[in-house]
Amino acid sequence: MKARRVKLHDLYREIEALGGVDTDAEGTAYNKAIDDALSILRASGFGEGFYVDQREYENRARLAVREFAPVVGAAL
Repeated sequence: MKARRVKLHDLYREIEALGGVDTDAEGTAYNKAIDDALSILRASGFGEGFYVDQREYENRARLAVREFAPVVGAAL
C-alpha cells in the first residue's frame, strides 16, 4: 500500500464511511472502533460542520502566543 497525503477533513470522511450496519457482535465492535476514532478527530476540531484547516489552526496558535505574550515593562 502506497502512502498518500490527505487533508484531515477528507480522512475524517473516509473513516466515517467505514462504518456500517451492526449485524453481529463483530460488526458492533468494528463500528464502536470507528466511532472512537471519529470522536478523537472531533475532539481535535475535525468533523462535519466544524472543520478547521490544520494550517489555519497552527496560524491561530502562533497569533495567540504573540497576542498573549508578556510584554517587557508592561504595567500590571
